[in-house]
Amino acid sequence: MTSRNVAGTEILLCRVAGQYFAVIDRCSHARQKLSEGRLRGYEISCPLHGARFDVRNGNCLAAPAINPLRTFEVCLEDDQIIVRSESAS
Repeated sequence: MTSRNVAGTEILLCRVAGQYFAVIDRCSHARQKLSEGRLRGYEISCPLHGARFDVRNGNCLAAPAINPLRTFEVCLEDDQIIVRSESAS
């Protein structure tokens, strides 16, 4: 996983099982950078309070967070990873 600024938004890009997913790089609970957390399978955990999210759809999987993460469309074009700055959800 890696954090990148896309059109002024910090986005966390994750590669899991050969697929790419992009979510906002801030926990919906305490605004902590998720890029400082751990990615295990499709789950990213917040390093501050342990909230967990699914990088495929942004769904919250564990408290203390209750709100999902903003997600972004990712596609491959000519061997380049393209993240659309418009939110997918």
